[in-house]
Amino acid sequence: MTGTLTTRRVLGAVLVVVAAGLAVAATFLSAYSVQVALRGRTLRYEATSWAVERDDFREVLLLLEPLEFGAPAVGAALVMALSAVLAFRIPALRVGSLLGAGLLAGVAWASVSRIQGLLDVLGEVDSPVPIEVEQGEGVTLLIVAAGVAVVAAVLHQELPRADQAEPAGDGVVVHQIDDEADDTDTPPYGYPVIVEPKSD
Repeated sequence: MTGTLTTRRVLGAVLVVVAAGLAVAATFLSAYSVQVALRGRTLRYEATSWAVERDDFREVLLLLEPLEFGAPAVGAALVMALSAVLAFRIPALRVGSLLGAGLLAGVAWASVSRIQGLLDVLGEVDSPVPIEVEQGEGVTLLIVAAGVAVVAAVLHQELPRADQAEPAGDGVVVHQIDDEADDTDTPPYGYPVIVEPKSD
C-alpha cells in the first residue's frame, strides 16, 4: 500500500510540473483572433495573453485588447512547481498544488468567458461584413493545462483509494476470560512456566 501511494505521489508531482509548463507555454501562444474580410482584403487582429501580435484595424476597434491572463497563469504555475519540488521535503506543502490548480482553472474559465463576452459584443456591432472571432491555441492549451493540473493535484495529495480504506470497527470489543487457568497457555513473558510436581 505504501509503495502504491508513493508512486501516485511521484506521478502527481511530475504531472503538476508538466501542467505548470503547459500553462506558461500557453501564455505565449495566440489567445484569440478577430478577422474581417473587406473588399478582397483580410484584416486581422491577434493577441497573446501579454501583448498584441497583429492589429490591421489600427485601433479602430477599441474593445480589442490582450486577455492579460499571463501573470496569473505564470503565478499559478510557479506555485504548483514549487509545491511539487518542496513537498518531498515538507509534505504539508502538497496543498500548494491544489491551490495552484484551482487558480489555473479560474484563469482558464475567465479567459473563455472574456472571449465569449467579446463574441457577444461584436455580434451586436452593426457591420456590413461578418466578423470572425476565433479562440486561439493559447487558451485551448490553458484549458488542457488546467485539466491536467486538477488531476495531478489530486494524485499529489496521496489520497487513499476506496478499496484500501480501513474497515470501520463494530464498536466495543469484549474479551472473555476463563474462570479456570489453563496450564497450557503461554504467559505474557513469552515462554511457559515450568511447574515442579509436589513431592509427597
